[in-house]
Amino acid sequence: MGNKYFLISKTINTPFHQYKGNATRLTSNIPYTVDEIVVGIKNQKGCRKITTFRDSHGKIIERALDYKGKAFRNRIYKYKDYAIGEEEFVNSTIIKEYSLPRGIMSVYNNFKDSLQELGIKTTLWNKNKVQTNYVAENINNGNKILSKVEVKAKPNQNFETHTFTEYPEIINNKLTKSENKFLEFKINKSNNQYIEGSEKHKNVDFPKKDTYLGFRALEINDMKEPITRHFISKRGLDNSDFNINTNYIGDEHLKAFYLNGMICFNKLFKMNSKDKLVSTSRHEVEHGWQYFLDARNTGGTDYFYKYIAVKYGPIKSKKLKQEANKCTKSIDNYVPYNVDFNAYKRNYIEIMANKKGEKAKNEYSQQGRYIRNSFKHIPEEML
Repeated sequence: MGNKYFLISKTINTPFHQYKGNATRLTSNIPYTVDEIVVGIKNQKGCRKITTFRDSHGKIIERALDYKGKAFRNRIYKYKDYAIGEEEFVNSTIIKEYSLPRGIMSVYNNFKDSLQELGIKTTLWNKNKVQTNYVAENINNGNKILSKVEVKAKPNQNFETHTFTEYPEIINNKLTKSENKFLEFKINKSNNQYIEGSEKHKNVDFPKKDTYLGFRALEINDMKEPITRHFISKRGLDNSDFNINTNYIGDEHLKAFYLNGMICFNKLFKMNSKDKLVSTSRHEVEHGWQYFLDARNTGGTDYFYKYIAVKYGPIKSKKLKQEANKCTKSIDNYVPYNVDFNAYKRNYIEIMANKKGEKAKNEYSQQGRYIRNSFKHIPEEML
């Protein structure tokens, strides 16, 4: 430990049920053991406490950093394995860092139990950084390559910084002398679009034609809302008061659905690739558009759609009116999937939503070819 700090206390491998500390946890996962270290700073008042919660295998679940006079910070860890082709195995670690100003902690403590029931304990906390480390290992020779993807943000800034880095190969436990691959740029928080002139890159070209570039670095769950906002905007529904719920809890086989101006993503469904998320998001946005047309076509059947009908008025375009008539007919005769799946697939609004979803998926995949080829040791489903 450096001369600046001195040890006050240290506990290692304390069973969680015996832990008496007061460190805040943001995850719902129950730890197995807890490590806690408290250090003082020479010639200064106060201390710094770092509390680490681990699972039964010793892996970090969460780390809480409590530094006197500074915002509380918590880092949440998640792990996942992938395969690239038949010869490469990838371990990934996702680290999400949140912060909370010290003055707000008392407010947060007043309702954190109700937030825990909803599974959204990070309410009021600022997301500072999401870092994903990918360690790719060749199963034939044991050579390794580390890649890192970072998203950094500050509450008072209107942009995020996205960074992709691939480090030199490790052969026989030694780092080779080749240079890093590096790509960095800023995106506008309001629409996730790349800010021109913000790019930095080394040993890799900048993929300026990729219109989805601002979504490539996002962790898949963090991508749900912004990509859906993106499609809502492209569909011309920015001012239609559509909402997005990424914390809906339902049957684990249900991916997402649209209902009365709300696009809901099922928290229990494990979305395993970004192109599938793009397809799902675009599909549900198209349903929103179809019901938007129906509301203007019929005057609406409930409060939200009556509001849409009054706000936007009847459809004047002949071509759009024809489309609205098709949507209204399909909605009036809609067959749910759990009643007759084959009939469900023949619903006009489902056919059209599937087409839009597939088109967006293909577009996302095609435009991402360059960045996936540039960073080959990051699983392509995560780019």
